[in-house]
Amino acid sequence: MRLLANIISGMFHPLLMVTYGVVLALTFTYLVIYPFTMKLLLVGCAFLSTAVIPGGFIFLLVKRGAATDMELARRQERIVPYLIFIMSVMFCAFYMYKMMLPFWFISLLLGVCVALILALLINFFWKISAHTIGIGGLLGGIMGIAQTHFINPYWVFICVIIIAGLVGSARIFLKRHTPIQVYAGFCLGFICTFVASFLSYIYLFI
Repeated sequence: MRLLANIISGMFHPLLMVTYGVVLALTFTYLVIYPFTMKLLLVGCAFLSTAVIPGGFIFLLVKRGAATDMELARRQERIVPYLIFIMSVMFCAFYMYKMMLPFWFISLLLGVCVALILALLINFFWKISAHTIGIGGLLGGIMGIAQTHFINPYWVFICVIIIAGLVGSARIFLKRHTPIQVYAGFCLGFICTFVASFLSYIYLFI
């Protein structure tokens, strides 16, 4: 059971959520018309900038003894990784802007940045689940874009909701977080990306 919980935590690590979100956006919105090479470039950039680079920095922190493990179990160890991840997502948003992606796409990445900044501030006083911030942000973005673009990928909703439950349960089972930390993380991620998607919709009429 512990092995399964670790596998779920790894597959849906916070560093992978932006990449998953980009893949879903390129699959279920009008961005599906982009050429395959363009899609590959966008997904590759998202994965490199928001997963590989921050993951590499965390690995270096562990190797240098600044962090105990890749999970960053102690709250005090998360400050620098949060800052690195925020800068990585901002770079990804800037790149997508230069690639002339639509504003709603960029706004979701900015929503992720807001969630991470709030999580960083909360982290100074209380440990919040980064895993559920990630999956909550993914679900919030999907629901927000579905509402504003009048699409209904219902089976994607079902899958992501089930995954969110599995991720939260895994974090609690592994004793990495308490239930309230898991719920708080999910709500923070969901609200930030959901609101960002609606703000981008309102922006179109300004």
